[in-house]
Amino acid sequence: MSEIQVVAFRVGNEEFCLEISKVREIKEMMPITRVPNAPDYVEGVINLRGQITTVVNLKKKLGYYDDEDLSNKKIIIAEVKGEIVGIIVDAVSDVVTLTEDQIEPTPKTLASRMDTRFIKGIAKINNGERLLIMVDLDKLLGEEW
Repeated sequence: MSEIQVVAFRVGNEEFCLEISKVREIKEMMPITRVPNAPDYVEGVINLRGQITTVVNLKKKLGYYDDEDLSNKKIIIAEVKGEIVGIIVDAVSDVVTLTEDQIEPTPKTLASRMDTRFIKGIAKINNGERLLIMVDLDKLLGEEW
């Protein structure tokens, strides 16, 4: 059975995860330069070792209201369709190894009520005590990139 490693992180009260193969590094919050006329979920750009990198607030992109101070948040540097992007999350918890049988498809009842295209599935850990929503970054940020 194949295994997949994911980085688990928190946005609001929910736990999400990304495949570790998409994650380049995790950074502390750093100065972000705002960009005029950018969508509200784009916080701006950062200088990542000489490379200008767009930073997206995942909480806003997912439709949550976010008026919190960004200073305590983390930036996950990830690859989306060949481009490096920074993703602001509330906290990064751990790296988890999942097997295929721990991942369930998104419930159809949920899919009929909201946009779930960017959800790859729901991972069950500790016999379902902990649930991780698996994010497909290519689909979440795909149309704009």
